[in-house]
Amino acid sequence: MSAVTMALALRRLREESPILALMRQETMPFVAAELAAHLGGEDRSLPAVELYELIDADLEELRRQGFELDRTARAYCADWLRSGLLVRHPAPAGRGEVFELSPAGHDAIRFLEKLAEPRSTVTESRLTMIMDELERLAHDTDDSLGSRLAALEAERERIDERIARTRAGDFQPADPQVAAARLMDVMRDARDVPADFARVRQSMEVLNRRLRQDLIEDDSPQGDVLEDVFLGVDRIHDSPEGRSFDAFHALVMDAESGSRFTDAVDALAARALTAHVPAGTMAYLGDYLLRLQEESLDVSRTMGDFSRSLRQFVQSRQFEAYRELGERLRAAQHAGVEAAGSLRLLDRMDWQMELTTASLRSVGRLALHVPSEVEAPQQVTTRHGTAVDWQTLHALVRESEIDFEELRTNVARTLRAHGPATIAQVLERCPATQGLASVVGLYVLGTRHGRPTGQSERVFWEQGDMNVAARVTSTYRFEQPEPFEEP
Repeated sequence: MSAVTMALALRRLREESPILALMRQETMPFVAAELAAHLGGEDRSLPAVELYELIDADLEELRRQGFELDRTARAYCADWLRSGLLVRHPAPAGRGEVFELSPAGHDAIRFLEKLAEPRSTVTESRLTMIMDELERLAHDTDDSLGSRLAALEAERERIDERIARTRAGDFQPADPQVAAARLMDVMRDARDVPADFARVRQSMEVLNRRLRQDLIEDDSPQGDVLEDVFLGVDRIHDSPEGRSFDAFHALVMDAESGSRFTDAVDALAARALTAHVPAGTMAYLGDYLLRLQEESLDVSRTMGDFSRSLRQFVQSRQFEAYRELGERLRAAQHAGVEAAGSLRLLDRMDWQMELTTASLRSVGRLALHVPSEVEAPQQVTTRHGTAVDWQTLHALVRESEIDFEELRTNVARTLRAHGPATIAQVLERCPATQGLASVVGLYVLGTRHGRPTGQSERVFWEQGDMNVAARVTSTYRFEQPEPFEEP
């Protein structure tokens, strides 16, 4: 690439890159610190309301430290969304929104972390990893049977030689400082993976929009995307990005690989090298696989949602309505271009259009409502309450709540008279006066004071004019009357 070509490419990058735009801002330390502290650690996503509260609390302290920050957390988050450092999604529960770092946001934080903690020395481990990876790639791409067998036999000889030396006691553990440097190299690569999740999610969103756009803009009755969807082809998972992520997801969720990873982390935590790594390194690795699994499952669910949504978009024929809308818009644009030659922008048209949006009015037209100036339409009358006795109140409470006092008395009476009893046996001797509510109350008491039997039984109660019977899969047995007797 020539210097001119590179200069032009870098100029475009300077204008388009959210990372370089962040570096030019006066508030860069504040922005990067807030994003890293609240979205770059264990919490990769936060509800919008919670993120606003955290940033507002930080703003007060930062202003006391001399930072000139005159906006609210909501306004700053809106700027970060527009600049491409944040992305937002609907909350899983369907209420509000969730913020998380965009791929550019992850890259910006990692870039600043590398500047703050530069690599001080050239480590042997990085060169070893590069050489091993190149050797493995050369072996995997070799289509010669002879050379592949020769490489495998040479590797077996090296392994046999190492086994023989180890049995003879001829081995030396890695120096703790060298091992710590190797571990930090691994940590740097591990911290880059969360940004990969954000990139995969973003690429899936772009692919989903492109497939929908192809469905809408393809005028043929059976386009490629439309035909594939009708044939059951999953264009999301079958894309290069989808296949790459599926392989990664299978590795992350593999129980055997996860067990090996956990064993390796536990073994390293007991080694002397932990004294030469920053605090929290082993804790980060201990939770690393679990966080990867959670984020991988989240991306997998997103891909599944996109696939189902695309299939429903086709099967429900919604794309046909969008095609018609697109044709009408293009026809209107074409008519506008033709009319531009004979009409001016401010010419009046003999056409009345009913707008579907709300009409805008001045705030000055609003008037305050003063309750004291409003007269009641009729005189307020006083109603005197009727007297209610305690028996009536007790009956009303029994209709809305479970009478646990009665149930405890029934259990205690049954245990004193007949010894240990199950729930069905208590109901047999003391019928359920509240119907199903009494049965539920006995099961609540069983979970608190009974012993599970692990067996099923039939229970009976009266519901109005009907006798109801039900079989429960697991019942409880009451043994001691003391918990049910009044002190």
